[in-house]
Amino acid sequence: MNVEQEYIKDIEKLAPCPQVALDVLAIAHDPDCSISVLAEKIERDPSLTANMLQMGNSAYFGHMKKISSVNDIIVRLGIESVKIIAITSASVGLLKSAQEAYALTSGQLWQHSYATAILASIIGRYAKVKDSPSLYTAALLHDVGKIVLNRPLQIESYNHPELAAELSLLGKEQLLLHTDHARVGMALLEKWGLPEAVSVPVGMHHTLDQPQAQRLNAKVVHLANALAHLTSIEEEPDGEFFFDVLAYEDRKAMLPEVPHFEENMRIIIEEFVEKYQATVAVYVL
Repeated sequence: MNVEQEYIKDIEKLAPCPQVALDVLAIAHDPDCSISVLAEKIERDPSLTANMLQMGNSAYFGHMKKISSVNDIIVRLGIESVKIIAITSASVGLLKSAQEAYALTSGQLWQHSYATAILASIIGRYAKVKDSPSLYTAALLHDVGKIVLNRPLQIESYNHPELAAELSLLGKEQLLLHTDHARVGMALLEKWGLPEAVSVPVGMHHTLDQPQAQRLNAKVVHLANALAHLTSIEEEPDGEFFFDVLAYEDRKAMLPEVPHFEENMRIIIEEFVEKYQATVAVYVL
């Protein structure tokens, strides 16, 4: 058993994910996704249904006539939008808890993850990434490994306080735990049965030197994660935040090159801010 498998072997205790949420994720990523089966599965969970109806009626989708059922969402927004809404609603419960080893209070991991997913979907559209739900899911779940490693990292950091100020969080994970949250996240999503198009970008979102990291969807998630960290979202939960353009200019040489991003950065960021602010209140944490 490798290091990542060791950390996720008791995952049901460490990072429980409701079966309905896992089923929704799996159905949404099935190439032969049955709309009726997806709708039936969603409607078994009142909280999931409520979240989907709220998001379906949000300014994100811009519809004037009120959507009142899951079937309405499917008919009026289309299957790709339904997948995005279902994936988001199914994931919020998993990502909302505090992660003390990473200095994240309740809701901050969700806010960063959601921002990264919106950014990735917009960047991916300009870059002509074909599988938008998989890209969105990978971006939304890119930090899921932190949930698994939170407790082990807390313990090892306590036992080695001299390392606290000397290493980045990623470096600390690698030194103390012999892996990192990206690799553990990839292993977890593979265990949950999600496709490579989701798991690989999660595993590669902190590296550029692996062949898999050169896949377009992996580069988009890597870039979106970096851009989300250049906002003040985690400090501004009400949706009012800024994007640090100067910090981006300082760091862009270290980021992956994604087709059509640089020349469209301003309008991508503007669309991101609009969509994030329009929907952040849907998921009350």
